[in-house]
Amino acid sequence: MRTRLESCTSHARATPASGKVARVPIATQLDLLIAAAHPAELAGLRVAWGRPLSSRVRGLHVAARAIGVGLPAAAVGAARAICELRPRALVLLGSCGVYPSATRAAGPARGAARATSRHLLIPAIPERVQLVDAAVLGSRAAFPGPMPSGARLHRALTRGLARCAPGALRGTLATTAGITTSNALARRIARETGCETENLEALGVALACEAERVAFAALLVVTNTVGSRGRAQWLEHHAAAAERGARVLTEWLALGAPGLQSGL
Repeated sequence: MRTRLESCTSHARATPASGKVARVPIATQLDLLIAAAHPAELAGLRVAWGRPLSSRVRGLHVAARAIGVGLPAAAVGAARAICELRPRALVLLGSCGVYPSATRAAGPARGAARATSRHLLIPAIPERVQLVDAAVLGSRAAFPGPMPSGARLHRALTRGLARCAPGALRGTLATTAGITTSNALARRIARETGCETENLEALGVALACEAERVAFAALLVVTNTVGSRGRAQWLEHHAAAAERGARVLTEWLALGAPGLQSGL
């Protein structure tokens, strides 16, 4: 692995502040890897950094990479990227849905829809991620005891990111095998698990980081209410969500990435 890393070439790019070209050697160990499920979720960073997706910010070596959509692909992609780049910390940048948990307070579904719509394009910086499966909730299946079904995210990293996103959702994030498209199931997941948001990749990335002792946090932006209209809302909002996520991330980096040193 050392030979492969040392054979990588340095990349040149212009720094936003001075316009001067800085050499960014991918061969050196990264301070921070930004991982996203799909290249489209890195669009905001391409505007800020250009190509390749690597930069030095406040003395930190940072790079970004797409790792794959869904829990299995993201776990493998994150493990491969960690093995290749040896980051000290990793932030998952992407999108999520918010559960209609407001039904508990709002009552009718119409009121709940109004309550959750205010969360669209709001960042979510969870403190914990949990595997959720409808069959397990319905007692038709069970997770075996040795199987990891949850993880806590790095406290200092999540708090540092949250400083740049006042009002961010901080509750538990559910990782599911597929997109929840049933309104009834979405309400049940929220009610029985206490999860606030849903994403397909976070637990896989968290476990890959845990295995290699890489500090992990997630910066997601809400694109939809989980349920029957979720996919249509995602199509409508995913581009704006990528821009919002990149804006929060670059603001955090510009401040010196609060919490990152605690994760190294």
